[in-house]
Amino acid sequence: MDFNPDDAQQYIEGVEYPANKEAVISVAENNGAPESLVEMLGTLPRPEFSSSEEVMDELRAFPGGG
Repeated sequence: MDFNPDDAQQYIEGVEYPANKEAVISVAENNGAPESLVEMLGTLPRPEFSSSEEVMDELRAFPGGG
């Protein structure tokens, strides 16, 4: 994966938590997230997030994500 998960924060700004995975993906797409990030978000195991920190933690734990 050629996307650094730490760069994801800017793309998930504006998500209202708690949020399901689809809401996080939608906001990321609307914020111009790279396709590689959208794909990573889609494969995260957690269906719902209570904060942006949870999203970031999941992305950092992603295989090859950091």
